[in-house]
Amino acid sequence: MDISVIVCTYNRAASLGNTLESLRRQRLPVGVAWEVLVVDNNSTDGTREVVRRFAGDPTFPLRYVREERQGISHARNRGIAETEGRYLFFTDDDVLVSPNWMGTLFETFEEGGWDGIGGRILLRCDRPMPRWLKRELWGFLACLDYGERQMPLTDRKRPFFGANMAFRRDVFRRIGTFDPELGRRGRSLVGGEETDLFRRMLEAGMTVVYEPEAVVHHVVDPRRLRKAYFRGLHYALGWTDGVRFGAYSGRQVLGIPGYVFHQALGSVRSYLREGLQKGFHNVFRKEMNIWYFLGFMMGRIRHRIRERGPA
Repeated sequence: MDISVIVCTYNRAASLGNTLESLRRQRLPVGVAWEVLVVDNNSTDGTREVVRRFAGDPTFPLRYVREERQGISHARNRGIAETEGRYLFFTDDDVLVSPNWMGTLFETFEEGGWDGIGGRILLRCDRPMPRWLKRELWGFLACLDYGERQMPLTDRKRPFFGANMAFRRDVFRRIGTFDPELGRRGRSLVGGEETDLFRRMLEAGMTVVYEPEAVVHHVVDPRRLRKAYFRGLHYALGWTDGVRFGAYSGRQVLGIPGYVFHQALGSVRSYLREGLQKGFHNVFRKEMNIWYFLGFMMGRIRHRIRERGPA
């Protein structure tokens, strides 16, 4: 098997059907052996029926497994274990892949010898973006666009995203799979599993490249175009960082480093000052920073409680 495409899904039967249809239309070089595996992470909707409908196409090598341990990392790791491809491609159940997506990733691996590839992710939305949702925030909707040229990814601040990433199978043998403690579980917005894997790849001396010709379109759920979603997302990001912050020998309050309180207060002041000057709909990014710090503080408290154990 040359290529195994892994699509993890949870209660998105309608959008999953569109994703599978785009995968069925892939154009690949003659002789390339490929498969698509759908990993159902405890869906309660019509996910199995959607897969069964597509599995009836003899030209579409599609399989289905169910992973009962809740969480995207568990689902992705199950996909890794269930497939045999030399190259593992990952995309999501709310994504439309371009017709040459698989072929471009395959050729990039074959020609460049890379360990991993991050592809381009563009947004597809059926309604105008809200006024407060500036382009600088689109990355939180899984938009990834580093430009028109292929380039190595060597900066931890410029990682790949889960909707469009690919790896040699050997990567997971060398550094392990996705961390089950990270990643979304059901409706939880906790993430970080992709950036954690990217960090481990760089530390192991592996090579990762951005390939702009491998394009997918993330279909934006209208419910994500609300401030509440971004607030919850940043709270979850902060919570994750707080739990995984590690040892700290300086002054602490409830396990929270003292300097974090100063940074959080500074964020509040900046938000109020610039909001009064420019209008609060123009400085929503500042408000998101506040929610991040709130999540970080609660994550540190949770970490402290976990370390101390039952009273």
